[in-house]
Amino acid sequence: MAPVRLRVGVPRELIEHDRGTGDERVWREVLARLGRLADVHPLGARRGLRRIRCDVVLASGHRDIPRDLDAPLVVQVHEAPWDDAAQRRLLAPEFVAPMRARGEAAVRAASRVLTAAGSARREIAAAYGLPEDRIDVVPHGVDPERFRPGIPGGRELVAGARGGVPAPYVLFVSALHPRKNAGALREAMAGLARRGLPHVLVLAGASALDRADPAELEAAAAAELPGAPGRIVRIVKPADAEVAALMAGASAFCLPSLGEGFGLTALEAMASGTPVVVSDRGALPEVVGGAGLCVAPEPAALEDALARVLTDATLAARLTAAGRERAAGLTWSRTAEGWLASLERASTRGRAPSSSARHAWASASAAALSMRRNTPTPPRCSPTATCRATRASGST
Repeated sequence: MAPVRLRVGVPRELIEHDRGTGDERVWREVLARLGRLADVHPLGARRGLRRIRCDVVLASGHRDIPRDLDAPLVVQVHEAPWDDAAQRRLLAPEFVAPMRARGEAAVRAASRVLTAAGSARREIAAAYGLPEDRIDVVPHGVDPERFRPGIPGGRELVAGARGGVPAPYVLFVSALHPRKNAGALREAMAGLARRGLPHVLVLAGASALDRADPAELEAAAAAELPGAPGRIVRIVKPADAEVAALMAGASAFCLPSLGEGFGLTALEAMASGTPVVVSDRGALPEVVGGAGLCVAPEPAALEDALARVLTDATLAARLTAAGRERAAGLTWSRTAEGWLASLERASTRGRAPSSSARHAWASASAAALSMRRNTPTPPRCSPTATCRATRASGST
């Protein structure tokens, strides 16, 4: 007799809504694969549909949790940066208060919490007073069919935005929120221009949704670099295919954030065969490990790291190879398997996880452990040094 598949209830909005945000992309990718491993049932079903009794409910810890739960709850939480002084001052109070309240209500109601990095686990545990052993670390993944080397069109997109004039470019893909630190990257690019490098900066992504000043942030990001006109290209809300093409065509990718719960675009850039420079904050050192340059999120450090990548072909080739190898071990299928193992642990079945779930949990744990072993503990990343594959303190 075939084993009975786990019945997982998921709020309908997480299944049906996809406005292109990073959070919704994670849910889209994981649920598509989780549906092959378990029976996924939408909660909040339309009238006329019989309610299915589920073994466990899976929800987002950044939204209101479902009411009238009749099964254990597992919530996914990306991060909880509310007590980080460097980030809190950049977050609108009217955004922080409800997000923190939702997160606390979710983790308190949940049997288990899912997050994508060891640094996020420690942050969530500290923010909500939660034991770390209730938080399962399952890294996010990347689609190797979508993000891969050799995809054409990126350079043409950039040339088209510059009136048909081609140029090599450094790529930034994220929302234009102050905590993503695009201003420091702009200063670094101005420094590269003074060194005589021809690269332009491509800023791809949406505006900040949780700020009252998105127009001002847009204007500041897209302004000409002092002494280096024509070096900024702004691409607003690019399609997934355009992002993949931009990554494959970039000379380097840079994400200098002041904090990240994971840093999905850095992983996608590595899968695309693009050398990566990231900050040494949040989960980014875990994600990149020894496969990229990990530096302080300051203009001088970013400039020096990018200059090394853009002028040293041997270094760029090494980072390209290391990034592709690292990304190959982090797939969405592996993420779905890890989520399933956490769901099995929390379910009403009242038994140990199945052998397939134990295997999946071991696989997810191995991925998390690999991230930890390749993660330096700040400040081991010097301003221009490659992140060494040293084991960080704390559990991941």
